[in-house]
Amino acid sequence: MMPAFIPVLGILGLSYLSLALFALAKFGHCKDVFKRPPSQWQSRLLTLFAWLLLVISLSTCAHGQGWTYGSILFMGIISLAAMLVILTLSYSPRHLPVGIVTSCVLTGTLFLSGGIQ
Repeated sequence: MMPAFIPVLGILGLSYLSLALFALAKFGHCKDVFKRPPSQWQSRLLTLFAWLLLVISLSTCAHGQGWTYGSILFMGIISLAAMLVILTLSYSPRHLPVGIVTSCVLTGTLFLSGGIQ
């Protein structure tokens, strides 16, 4: 039996990744992290992937909890993920890639283990 918080961690990882990609698509944040701004096609590609991951995390919440409670859960998780991205960019923007890799590994592991369906 899988603990109840496992799917929430996976959705948090997807949401963090999505919001981090949104941040990296912007000129100022990408320059803070990588010391160079993104090109136009990089910005559009990052934005496209960010929207895709956001839709996947919303649909995962809705699939697991139903649309009523899933949307409420999604808003709470996305708020927490936004706060984590904001704190990372405010205090240590060079560590945002570490957070991205961590959320990719966390979410990938949970998807492969069957914790998120």
